[in-house]
Amino acid sequence: MLQHEIESLQQELIAVKKTNKDLLMYKQQLDAILNNAPVEVYLKDLDGRYLRINKQFEKIFGVKNEELVGLLPTDVHDSELATSTQNHDLLVLNSGLAQRREEKARLVGGDQMHTLLTIKFPVFNDDGDVDGLGAIVTDITEQKQMEETLRRVQKIDAIGQLTGGIAHDFNNILCIVMGNLELLEKYIEKDGLAFTRLETAYKNASRGAELIKKLLSFSGKRGEMAKLVSLNVFLSGMEALVVQSMTVIINTKMLLEKDLWMVKIDPGELEDAIINLSLNARDAMPDGGEIMVRTANVNIDQNDIRDNWQLTDGEFVMLSFSDSGTGMTPEVQKKATEPFFTTKTTDQGTGLGLSMVQAFVYRSGGHMRIISEPGMGAEIEILLPRSYEEILAETPIRQQVRLKYGNETILVVDDEKALADIAVSHLQDLGYKTLTAHDSIQALKVLNANPSTDLIFTDVIMPGEMDGHELALIAQQAFPTLKILVTSGFTNEYDDFNSGEIVSTSRPLLSLLRKPYDKLSLSSAVRAALDAEANSLLD
Repeated sequence: MLQHEIESLQQELIAVKKTNKDLLMYKQQLDAILNNAPVEVYLKDLDGRYLRINKQFEKIFGVKNEELVGLLPTDVHDSELATSTQNHDLLVLNSGLAQRREEKARLVGGDQMHTLLTIKFPVFNDDGDVDGLGAIVTDITEQKQMEETLRRVQKIDAIGQLTGGIAHDFNNILCIVMGNLELLEKYIEKDGLAFTRLETAYKNASRGAELIKKLLSFSGKRGEMAKLVSLNVFLSGMEALVVQSMTVIINTKMLLEKDLWMVKIDPGELEDAIINLSLNARDAMPDGGEIMVRTANVNIDQNDIRDNWQLTDGEFVMLSFSDSGTGMTPEVQKKATEPFFTTKTTDQGTGLGLSMVQAFVYRSGGHMRIISEPGMGAEIEILLPRSYEEILAETPIRQQVRLKYGNETILVVDDEKALADIAVSHLQDLGYKTLTAHDSIQALKVLNANPSTDLIFTDVIMPGEMDGHELALIAQQAFPTLKILVTSGFTNEYDDFNSGEIVSTSRPLLSLLRKPYDKLSLSSAVRAALDAEANSLLD
């Protein structure tokens, strides 16, 4: 009997040892899973006291498991987060159901508030009663930032699509207004008051043209106008303009690093960005102050990227504009680059300045950030990627543009009769012989009747079977020596070109004049197109 009991106890002991070994293995496996999980995990009892936490919880909140066991959220977190956490605990314990919640928390050693997604679930005992709760917490700050960035990009894209749809008609209207104002000049030159009013009207119509140009910049890709630029040389060349745009009570200083790397950007967009940053800084200091413009070579490494997920590693050139003005609240900083957002009155600004700067920076492959506090001024820091290309030749200095004349025959094609009339009047004043058509079919008939026509000046977007580009292709097939000049307010094909400039496109002899144009830019565009080498669009 005694032997049987001993054997039974031995079997029980073996079973207990196996159970303990299995439990130890399960614990080790659970510890390995919990402590290697990239998310925060914790368990609590019915009173909301911590039972255990994993390594990720220790890392982001700076507390050890043995220090936390038995404590309440009020012993660990700030009052706001602790209250939110306890309310969430009660909701799970009382309902017996899993619950999700997003909450803000400041992690150990950091100033930035992080967004945490917490999924809490009840833990049941053998009787099926709630015996505590568990939680899985994910830091979704980066995801939220990406969503916000995507939202802003989508807003800019939407504005680009909207403005693209109306730009053609709006530019036609501005062209008609500005053209007629120019034509009126010679009739009222001797009437001082009338001439002053005409100049005022023309000036404000030009402002409308600039506004359209700004709006269109949101939908543009990085232009083919990108060139190698030294920010130091560029800023030195603009220093007088920047200083002149300031009031006498604002002091402007430049701190430019020697041996600055080159960048490849659109100089026109850089000029617009510098002007916008200068004017914003000036407006932030109505009582005077100081503007500091700095440049520096900057290396971005993986440590920098961990601190700011939006950065990419590599070599960059920094351009910084800082002022000693009123500064920005966090709410204003968040919206500062949104299109049309402004803290100014409606007659002082459009709210497009920083939006344009950011669009330029992003198109150039760079990064931008705003550093500011209320009453402490603001700094706009721009990082542009270093270019390793070498300058092959010096850029020629642009000479002063004057009216250019000729005596060739030009066919003007535009479905807007008022626009065609203005172009004809300007061209005739410049000495050219003109023909007119209001659609592509009519234009081909005029060409067939006048085969010695030297140039077609046509709008790109026209109703009917053919647009201006298709007309150009067919016309040059029939008349190989015919020169082409197209005009447009907005098309996807030509969105890389600047208003009022004549630019040769990737197609031989196809040149573009942006709307709205004036007599001066028209004279230069026509002369350049006529003087171009005789190649065919069809080559």
